[in-house]
Parts: sequence; structure tokens; C-alpha cells
Amino acid sequence: MTDEEDGIAARLRNVVFSYDRDETLPDPETLDTTDVDPDDREGPVLRGVDLDVPAGSFTVVMGASGGGKSTLLRTLNAIIPDFITGSFDGEVDVLERDVTATRVSEMATDVGMLLQDYEAQLFGTSVAAEVAFGPENLAVPPAEIDDRIDDTLRLAGLESLDRRREPSGLSGGQKQRLVFAGVAAMHPRLLVLDEPTSDLDPSGTRELLSAIGSLAGANLDRSPGASETAVAADADWDGPETIVMVTHKIEEALLADHAVLLQGGTVYREGPAREVFTDVESLRESRVAIPPLVEAFDRLDVPNEDLPLIPEEVPAAAADHGLTWTPPARADGEPSTSGSAGTTDAPSAAGPADAPGAPADTGTDLGDPIFELEDVVFEYETDRGPVRAVDGISLTVREGEVLALVGHNGSGKTTLAKHLNGLHEPDAGSVRYDGREVADYSMAGIGRDVGYVFQNPDHQIFADTVREEVAFGPENFGLEGEELDRRVREALETVELDGLEEADPFAFSKGQRQRVALAGILATDPEVIVFDEPTTGLDATQQERFMQLVAKLNREESVTVVMVTHSMDTVARYAPRTAVLKHGRVVFDSSTRELFADADLLADNDLQPPHVVEASHELASAAGIDDALPALSIDELVAGLETGTAANGKETATDAATETATDAATDPEVDR
Repeated sequence: MTDEEDGIAARLRNVVFSYDRDETLPDPETLDTTDVDPDDREGPVLRGVDLDVPAGSFTVVMGASGGGKSTLLRTLNAIIPDFITGSFDGEVDVLERDVTATRVSEMATDVGMLLQDYEAQLFGTSVAAEVAFGPENLAVPPAEIDDRIDDTLRLAGLESLDRRREPSGLSGGQKQRLVFAGVAAMHPRLLVLDEPTSDLDPSGTRELLSAIGSLAGANLDRSPGASETAVAADADWDGPETIVMVTHKIEEALLADHAVLLQGGTVYREGPAREVFTDVESLRESRVAIPPLVEAFDRLDVPNEDLPLIPEEVPAAAADHGLTWTPPARADGEPSTSGSAGTTDAPSAAGPADAPGAPADTGTDLGDPIFELEDVVFEYETDRGPVRAVDGISLTVREGEVLALVGHNGSGKTTLAKHLNGLHEPDAGSVRYDGREVADYSMAGIGRDVGYVFQNPDHQIFADTVREEVAFGPENFGLEGEELDRRVREALETVELDGLEEADPFAFSKGQRQRVALAGILATDPEVIVFDEPTTGLDATQQERFMQLVAKLNREESVTVVMVTHSMDTVARYAPRTAVLKHGRVVFDSSTRELFADADLLADNDLQPPHVVEASHELASAAGIDDALPALSIDELVAGLETGTAANGKETATDAATETATDAATDPEVDR
């Protein structure tokens, strides 16, 4: 049994689990964990897990999508093996209880869990009823429940919500925070969070992470102007003793003090967060994103113990190792030799002359206008009257362009995007595709040219098998036989789901279901793809491959891309042009690099820049450079530090590698 006096909140030993109830589980020692494909749904998901979660820790669990992270969390409150039976073996002790002999309802008194599929936890008829449900089932006195509702809604940043409002009418981000409030209202000793910010905008993410930080007793919010709603728990509850969180977002993971990497269905690496997140090789093997600043300075041959994790540590790390900073461009239009990408000739993406475009070199070969929106207005009818989601937007998108739509939850991004393929028709104004009103196209006609990948894949997939799902679109456009088979095969290969044609897509992880939805769009060979949160639920490797695929489609086939996203890293690297929406209006539409250079604009619109951008600002400030435009990628950050160092007469990592290669090429003693 666990004994918190020994410093252990949860202990797992030899845990093996398969979702197949009829599977005969092998001995953990006989299971191969060295070459397990997380996308392979055959065999056990957990393959001999041994893990101690330190009491009082904020522990983060990371690994490949489909690699067992959510499954592991479900063992902590007895969902596995009490509710989801499957085939289970091993020992799980949590807070001095044998989980394998305890019901979910019994564990709920001490363990609160926010599920990855948070909408599955929503069933209350009002906001207040949703938060009250847990405490009511714990027999908390009614007067105290009222206090808990107020406290936890404030903790989640939802204090302004009408308590009588139906949860079904909330945005995705509001729903996610409401579930968090309901879990926190139960005052758990162990708080378990499965991707708690997956559908939150930057502001909502910051507020929720601040709330989690206040519960963990840590000041996690480093940003100026942070929400004051993220307050500590009420006076009679000091917050959970221990927090365990799964996330794919490496910048969130850096907030934890203990880290666990899963690989092959077992624990590959664990320990203090700083040690784990500077272990580049372990992160790579586990398909976990390497912290961008760690990767940059590792490439500059800075030793592990000196690698910076957060932007504030960068100037000192650079100075300690003789690195100086040259920005990729200046606001006066002077490019730097450290710039890595071409420029875009889009008038709407114009920044300083000759400033580098997107690091991915996307959106550089532009054609004629393909979408023309003029004074678009759209309203939703609600029980409280009409709500204007799009308020007079005019926008032009050209062939071959990559445009990011960003803004807070409820700013109108998704509503606007749905006008591009006819899912919405404007109440006023005009939306034209290829010179013709979108409303004049049939759904099949516009759907053939403009593919739409939904934020929630479950709103898009419906078939019994992966092949049926992917084939649905091209079949409806008249394809059959060998051509249909080729389209399906190539689409599945592209999203790395080949070999799973007969699998049930609803048995997949959320990240895998997202890739099924994307494959269905790719199989129709569209001219334009509209993505609503394209990287949600994907692990680091999948995100990189997926966005590289999108970039390749744009560069080589001139596919026009419109992305609705909260991922500022994705925006920085892949979108040369960004439109910022606020309250249904466009408040910025220009160069992405210009956006990230304007701290006031970012703050006014609750946008949190990526660590690479923040680090380049820190470096420019330390160097006294007032007009620097920021780096947008790791490559640009490394190039700027190398260029600055070379300008001071010091050999760079690239210089050393080039010199070594030259010596080898000219040395007659070298065996070539």
C-alpha cells in the first residue's frame, strides 16, 4: 500500500492492460517495449508499468499519442479496472488504497479527474448544477456547496457566467473549464488532468494553468497582465496534495516539478522535470517535443546542465557561452544574414521590406484572389436573443496563401471559417470563392474544392471502419475502383494510419481520430483546406509531420491553407500572414512577424507568443536592440546566435562542422 509518509501518492507495479477483455496477458518481463508502435492497437497498451508518483508533486506524464498516457491516468481513480474492465494485471495503490479492489465511487472521495474527452463529463442542466453534482454526491451540506460553486467558478475564470445557463450552449473552452471547476469543487487530494487545456485559447490556457498553479502552491504565471481570477482555493481547502497531468504541450509541461516519459507502454524516463526536459535523447525516443530553447542551445553545443528551459534564462546562457544575438530582421526593413526564409509578395502580409517570411517557406507563390469576403455579418439565434459572431469582416485570401486566424474563444474564428465552404451563409455581406458566391455552389461542388477539418474529429467521422471513412468523400464525387483505392491508400500513408484500414476509428485515441478525419479530406484532393485546430491531440512527432505535410502541400501543389488555431508556435512557423479576431471583428491582418514584434497588440488580444519569440525579445533587450523583429523558429534562433558569434570572430557550431567536413574531404588519409 502507498504510504504518504514515505513520500509516495501513487505506486504502480507490473501493470499490464489491454482493452481486449479476452486477451491473455503475458508476463511483463516477456513483453517487448523497445519497438512498440503507439498507433498499433493490437496487444496491451500498458506493458509492465512501474511508477512512483511523489506525494506533493506536480507530475506531468508525456509520450506519443495512443501510447497509454490516458490509460495510465485511468488506473489512478479505478476507471481501470473497475469501470473499463479489459484485461488487467498488476498492482495499483493510490492514497493508501488498493485501486484494484476499490470502486470508482469510493476513489472519487479523494481522486478528481478531468478527462481528455471532457464533454463526456458534462450532463448538468445548468452551470450551477454541473459544479454542484460532485459535492452533492459526497453529501456536502447545501450551504457549503453554494460556496464551492462560487469559489471554483472563480478559480476556473468563469465567475461571470450565468449560473442558470445550459452547459451545452458554452464554447469548447468554457465547457473544459466548467468540468475543471466541477472536479475542483469535490476538493480532491489527488487531482488528475488529461490534456486540460486542449480546447482553450491562450488567455483561457493562462488562466487555467494559473489556477492549477495556485492549487499546486506554485506561481506558474510569468506573463504580464495575467488574469486575477486564478486565485487560490477557498480557505477550508488548501488544494490537492498532488497533481498528475497529461499534456502534449511542452511549454505547459515545464510548469511541473516531476516528469514521466512513456515509451512502448512503459516508463522510459522519470525524475525532476529539469533533468528530464534537458535529456534530449530520451525526449526524442519518447516522441515528446524537445523544449524549443533546450533544442536551440543543444544545437549550439551548450552542455546539458546549462541548457535554458524558459526565455528568462536565455540571455545568461548565451552570455556564459560567448553567444551574441543578431535578429533575423529590423523594423526599419534591414534583413539580417541570420534570416532563413523567403519573402511573401502578398499585400495583406506586408511587413518591413525584405523581412523574412514564414520559417517553413510557405505562402510565397501567390496567385489570384480565391476567397473574397466583404462586410460579412453572421448571428446565432439563442434563447437569449441573437448573438453576433461575425461583425462586418472583409478579407481576401489568395491562391497558395497560408493564413492563420487567431483570437480568444468566441472571437468568431470558427464561425468565419465555416463560411468558406458553405457550412454557414452570411446574414449580410458577401463570400465569394473563385469569383462566385459560395451560396451559389452545391455542397458537393464547394466540398470538392474546399476541404474542412473540424476541431472535434467526432463531429466528422461516422463510419464503422477507417477505410469506409476515408473513402466516403471521393466515393460521393464519383470515384471508384483502382483510383478510389489509390486515393485511400495514399491518404492513410500520409497520416501514418496505413495497415489500419479495417479498424474501428472510434476505438482510436483523439489524435488518431483527428488523423482519420484529415485523411478523409486529403482523399478528395482539394484546392483549399480549412483546418480548425489542426494539431490538437497530436504528439510532437505527429504535429511536426502533419504540419510539414501541410507545408509541402502548399509549397509543391499550391494548396491554399486557412488555419484556425490557438497554437502560436504553429502560427509562427507556418503562417506568413495572420488575422487576429476579437468580438467578431478583424483587429490585425498583416505579417505574422510584425504581430509577434508588437507586445502591446499581443497583450490586448490575450495572445501568448512562443518561447522562441520571447527568447529573441529577451536577447534583443539584453543587447540594447530596440528595433529587432523576433525569431519565429528554432532554426532562426540558432542562426541569430551563430551569426552574432561569428561577427565577433568566434567559431560557431556550424563553422566547426564545416571545417571538420572540409578537412575530411581534403585529407588523403581519410578513407572515403
